[in-house]
Amino acid sequence: MALISFSSREHSERERLDAAREFYAAVANVELEVPRGECPEIEARIQLLPGVSIASVECSPLIAQRELTSLADGNDDISFLLNPSGQGGWTTSQPRLGEATCHAGEGCLGFNELPGRVAFHGSRVRFLSIGFSRRLLSPRLNQDIRPAVDKLLRTEPLRHLSRLALALTASGMDRADRDPVALAEQMTDLAALCLGASPDAAYRARGRGLREARLRAIKADMFAHAGHGDLTLPEVARRHGVSPGYLRALFRHERTTFTDYLLSLRLQLAWRRLVAPRFAQLAVSEIAFASGFNNLSWFYRAFRQQFGMTPTEARLEAGAFAAGAPLRDGGRHDVTLSGR
Repeated sequence: MALISFSSREHSERERLDAAREFYAAVANVELEVPRGECPEIEARIQLLPGVSIASVECSPLIAQRELTSLADGNDDISFLLNPSGQGGWTTSQPRLGEATCHAGEGCLGFNELPGRVAFHGSRVRFLSIGFSRRLLSPRLNQDIRPAVDKLLRTEPLRHLSRLALALTASGMDRADRDPVALAEQMTDLAALCLGASPDAAYRARGRGLREARLRAIKADMFAHAGHGDLTLPEVARRHGVSPGYLRALFRHERTTFTDYLLSLRLQLAWRRLVAPRFAQLAVSEIAFASGFNNLSWFYRAFRQQFGMTPTEARLEAGAFAAGAPLRDGGRHDVTLSGR
């Protein structure tokens, strides 16, 4: 999956407006206007999937508009227009529908078969657009979507949809092993749940798109807190609004367990710290405890089983010892891994 990107900073101030207009006209059939005498600041990243287009934009004040003449392209996508964060906001308007102003955390729908505009206000405004092919999305809905600018309700599927879209447009993300068809299906499932899915589509989406989105969010949470020795399954389940049994089932579907996945995260965390020069002054026991283990005997056994060497051998192989740093730890203690 290729990421299409544009940065106004790659052009001289004199060329920025023309370069931005050419980019937006080519990828979205949209025209740009900026306040008189001002130079636009625009950072845009676009990810295209089968039937889904994602655009993440950060910009200075400007107006993006889709004119009547642009409708000849036949694009009738339904777009989620979201403001993920930031100090500024933007106002979207379409003829006969009115307008809606969206600040951080808010969003509404846009309809590409109609002309419209989005006016950005604030020194640095964020905008996330997720467009869905009407042909693919409409059959999953309980009823046809009538054009309106009502704000979207902040639901769990919308949170997951926004997070996934932001992750897919993040710079530096490894996209080589991501299946674009599966991602498009997951996002369309979430969109249908946001807008009101038909009973059959809702059943499929909860067992597919929503389940995958929940698991992705839970794994990200565990990655961020793996170093906390008191991290437990009930605590993670509570944070994500699911039951412990449901969380166990999510990992069982992945042919693993919460405990095994957490152990893998902690071992990877310990490995990265052991071979990193900036942690060279720390003893192995300090790194083990800081990586979420509360027992050295268990840590050494699990580390050797995972990597085929001891923590000390991993350090020696990486050359990550500091002058005067201890080569070995003395004591071993018998406790179990927290969260088992």
